[in-house]
Amino acid sequence: MAHDSEAQVRWLTTAVVAVTGALWGLTPLAFLLDGDPGRALIALALLGGLLVVYARIVARHIAGTSQGPHRARIFLLFAVVVYGAIPFQGSVWIYTPLVVATAGLLLLPFRYGVIVLLAVAAAEYPLTLVEWGPVASSAAQRAAGVLVASVVAAGIVHYARFVRELRELRVALAEMAVDQDRLRLAGQLHDLLGQTLASITLKTELALALVDVNRKQAAAEVEGTIAIAGEARAEIGDVVEAKRSLDLGAELTAAAALIELTGATCDLRLGFKEIDKETGGVLGWMVREAATNIVRHSDARHCLIELDEVDGRVQLLVRNDGTRRETGHQPGSGLAGLRRRVEKLGGSLEAGATGEGVFQLRVCLPAVHDRESGHR
Repeated sequence: MAHDSEAQVRWLTTAVVAVTGALWGLTPLAFLLDGDPGRALIALALLGGLLVVYARIVARHIAGTSQGPHRARIFLLFAVVVYGAIPFQGSVWIYTPLVVATAGLLLLPFRYGVIVLLAVAAAEYPLTLVEWGPVASSAAQRAAGVLVASVVAAGIVHYARFVRELRELRVALAEMAVDQDRLRLAGQLHDLLGQTLASITLKTELALALVDVNRKQAAAEVEGTIAIAGEARAEIGDVVEAKRSLDLGAELTAAAALIELTGATCDLRLGFKEIDKETGGVLGWMVREAATNIVRHSDARHCLIELDEVDGRVQLLVRNDGTRRETGHQPGSGLAGLRRRVEKLGGSLEAGATGEGVFQLRVCLPAVHDRESGHR
């Protein structure tokens, strides 16, 4: 989870800084178009330096970490560089105070950030009048433009942070959904075996106490212990059999919903209507195991689950595009157990990476299971 979060912070930061850098680059470009390469070079150097600092601010904000104890000093750096350059950079530089307002919104507490925003917008009015002449309407428009642009720029960073938090939440919910079924089974077994094991322990202790006093009664207690153990074994068998008999349709729907909970898309294609109960149960487990592995061991953005009939046999295909290098070569023990069940029914299972981050699971089984031969 931590690795995924760091990767999301990196690419979201890169995207935000790239867009910001492109917008800030319009100022040096304006100087060039105005035939002033000297000022263009100065603007490029100043804004480039601020962009490096801004990238750090954005990364920390998206990651949800503190901006550090020197955030006020960093804000003052933006203010000094931007406003200090106005006297010798001229009218083209008049738009850059929005950088100061954006930095204030990201670095300072909310109420102080809003104060800075309003102050920058208000200061833009007289600055515009000085640089562009006494045109009140134009000055008001530029002040409003700086206000709106600053809010939008800070809003983009806030939105990127929201995207990161939302994706982490969706992955966490998906993993909780995966664990829920296993916890339910563990609870059933605990309830089932708790009292049974206590009874076996008491009867065994009683038999040990009677073995030198009344061997006949001790033997009866041992026989009772064996009967309790047999009943427990049968009850456990019923639980396991119930878990094995999955509804394939329900598992397909649940798998698609689980995968989409992580933020990925899942394309579900069904070309088969009637499947033998035992074959459907195995395929149901395959779908569940595949969905679990996609949620826990991949960064998939798109998945395909396809069920169809090929040459008289049922074929299940599960493919995703998010194989991780460190886990793509380690199939779980659950998949190994399902492979044995597939082969027992006369089927085949193929699973592995197919290149370019794609992992594919393909299962072929008889559509109708012959219990006598084990094949169709």
